[in-house]
Amino acid sequence: MRYEPRRGPRSWAAAAALVAALAVLSPPPLAADDGIGDPVRGQSLFVAKGCVGCHAVRGHGGRVGPDLGRTPAKGSFFEIAARMWNHSGMMGEKMQEFRTPRPVFEDDDLSHLTAFLYFLNYFDEPGDPRIGKVLFTEKHCVQCHQLGDEGGSEGPGLDELPRGTSPLRIAQDLWNHGPAMITSMRRRGLTVPVFNGDEIIDLFSYLRSQGRRRSNREFQSAGDPERGKLLFESNGCQRCHQVFGSEPGIGPDLGRSELRGSVTQLAGRMWNHLPAMSEDMKALDIEFPVFAEDDLAEIFAYLFFSRYDGEQGDAERGRVQFEAKGCAACHGLYGEGRGVGMGPAIRETTAGESKEHIVQRMWNHAPEMGKRMVHKQLDWPRFTADELADLLAFLAGGWSQEPGGELGR
Repeated sequence: MRYEPRRGPRSWAAAAALVAALAVLSPPPLAADDGIGDPVRGQSLFVAKGCVGCHAVRGHGGRVGPDLGRTPAKGSFFEIAARMWNHSGMMGEKMQEFRTPRPVFEDDDLSHLTAFLYFLNYFDEPGDPRIGKVLFTEKHCVQCHQLGDEGGSEGPGLDELPRGTSPLRIAQDLWNHGPAMITSMRRRGLTVPVFNGDEIIDLFSYLRSQGRRRSNREFQSAGDPERGKLLFESNGCQRCHQVFGSEPGIGPDLGRSELRGSVTQLAGRMWNHLPAMSEDMKALDIEFPVFAEDDLAEIFAYLFFSRYDGEQGDAERGRVQFEAKGCAACHGLYGEGRGVGMGPAIRETTAGESKEHIVQRMWNHAPEMGKRMVHKQLDWPRFTADELADLLAFLAGGWSQEPGGELGR
């Protein structure tokens, strides 16, 4: 059966459902000089440019391409951009097959769109309270905490937990309670719980479903990255963890390490690390951090913003990529162009441009480039996130030399 994209009222209904489902997303506030697009405007572009016709976001939208709310490539701008570029040819073929106009981006469109896709990872998917109920027993929570007609009394009761409490607030309370809880569990011979995958989201979903009914939904700030950086430093986090640092630390570099997942999933991983981390903090005479108000949200906002730009590229390595991927064969070794039927001059158009604007030019140029490559029987160039970062660094700042000169001389 041939797939036909939905048009007219039905497509608008799907778009409306997507917007409604994502309307609760409120990414961290963006300053004018952050260099990151506006995720809210990116969400509108995702619908207006027709992306929603092929790509769902957590089940809302088309099913031709992968669900972008559940794909793993959200580690940085460069991962998102590389994935878009590598699949550009295939996407173009699907658009032609379904007679869907290929989107053309203008001004800061691509910057807004990638910000939207990146910050999708910031928020949780709905948890399953049925699984959470099982976890409440399996993780030994029930032995210390009373909930309903069952549970122990050594820990605080959870019946009074308002149903509107945000998951991140529960995670923050769990963290603050951690040292006493671990001591108690070890004394009783219980295994300290470890959370994998969506387990912590499911557990919190169950706790919230059993909490006090008559309570307002709590507003949870998405966090201020500037304040988060100050908290990261003042709480001693940087003594063990760097964020794209130049020197090795005691703990993993939180810019370079694997941190995929929503903020609540990250809180779960942070909890998993608590026993070992608390021992290290004692050895270093660092006071255990206790968080109040929106502290944990602020720190996570700082980590998310820091990781958006990823590891910055190297222009010299980018020059190698420019030749190795065949860019120089069409655009000239120094970006001077190769004339009609080849590639246009790009030296003047990419020098000093932001990475987002260069990728936008590449995307808009892709259809014409694809035709010429097919004619010349050339393979479509594919990039890893690191390779693309290097290439963009070269295109933005590697043209300082005169033709015939050496790079950076």
